Amino acid sequence: MAVQSYIKIKGGLKLKGEVKVSGAKNSVLPLLFSSLISEGEHHFKNIPDLKDLHLALKLLSSLGLSHKKLKQELIIQNRQKLTGDPCPKSVQSFRASILCLGPLMDIGKTVKIPLPGGCDIGARPIDLHIESLNKMGAKICIKKSHIVAIAPKNKLKACQLKLKFPSVGATENLIMACVLAKGTSFLENIACEPEILDLIRYLNKMGAKIEQLKKRKLKITGVKKLLTLKQAYPVIPDRIEAGTWLIAGACVRGQITVKKCETKHLKSLFEKLKLIGFDVKWNSSTALLKPGSQHKSINVKTGVYPAFPTDLQSQFIALMTSLKGTSSLLETIFENRFRYVEQLNRLGAGIQFENPSKILVKGPVLLKSNKLMATDLRAGAGLVLAGLMTPGTSEVYGLHHIERGYENFVPKLKSLGADIQLCSSKSKLYK
Repeated sequence: MAVQSYIKIKGGLKLKGEVKVSGAKNSVLPLLFSSLISEGEHHFKNIPDLKDLHLALKLLSSLGLSHKKLKQELIIQNRQKLTGDPCPKSVQSFRASILCLGPLMDIGKTVKIPLPGGCDIGARPIDLHIESLNKMGAKICIKKSHIVAIAPKNKLKACQLKLKFPSVGATENLIMACVLAKGTSFLENIACEPEILDLIRYLNKMGAKIEQLKKRKLKITGVKKLLTLKQAYPVIPDRIEAGTWLIAGACVRGQITVKKCETKHLKSLFEKLKLIGFDVKWNSSTALLKPGSQHKSINVKTGVYPAFPTDLQSQFIALMTSLKGTSSLLETIFENRFRYVEQLNRLGAGIQFENPSKILVKGPVLLKSNKLMATDLRAGAGLVLAGLMTPGTSEVYGLHHIERGYENFVPKLKSLGADIQLCSSKSKLYK
């Protein structure tokens, strides 16, 4: 009989206390893949312990890189003796594995890799990656379920590239592809998320010549080689984790202090919470949330940074069920991001679709406990937050999704006063 792990939640309790934010998942992964570009020792700190991190390290190991992890620090050794193709199992397990493509083309490594896997939240096509790298001199095509990527005999050539959409992954791949390319490249309509700026900062510290001309335009002059840093590079705090804890506090009208975060990355969330009626105060690295006297409905539209992040929408919809009036959320990034709505409706949320990209939430609703299945990473977090709001006991299955992007998810909620625990069972399977 199969064993399933799940999170058991006894809801109805207010959260209170302090919680510290871990390093950003969406920053550490491109930083790790950038180690392919430069020979030597890459040293990082503020490293989160996540499933996606372990998959990335397994992929790098399959290419010949070695690593050593010490608490929250990580050392990657690149001896420029790359072997074989990336580990297929790792590539198929998480979406960010596509970020090895740009660095591998930049250093002249020809590879065959499976199409990347990850959360099923939308098509997320990789055509932007492939088209742009081909313009730089690579020869990349998709054959059946594999990407065949042939690097040019000499270096990639610099190019003027304008993305059809400011894709985070395509932007990161192209930045890493351009740093050693011959000549000067210009990238337009790029994504400008904090995690991308973190990658640029690290590459520039190693000797890359990346200049931000405008908000969404980069000038990258290729250099002969990069030199690794003598000191450990700190990964920025995870803004999505920080946002999740603040929304958790809001869901149960608690008082939450989130520490070790970059509050300048959370302005769109602060704005929405204040419009609802919550008291939110912050300095550069700490945010404090308190409930207000009344909490009214709100309309939210997700978008590319600095707009409201799509990675916080499921958590925010859980909050919407407790607000007076009709709230709405319009999703503009991923077409399958609402797959979890069916699960919230199992709690009695009564969420309705105005169209495939927009949902309506009439509140306040007294949610009822149930068994739920996480459909992806952020959906899992949203379902747990909903469980915190129910007066009974709820169970959230699909724990592996949550572990991909949150370090110590359950212990951190426990520290804030949640009655929550990790469980496993051979008989009480989700149905």
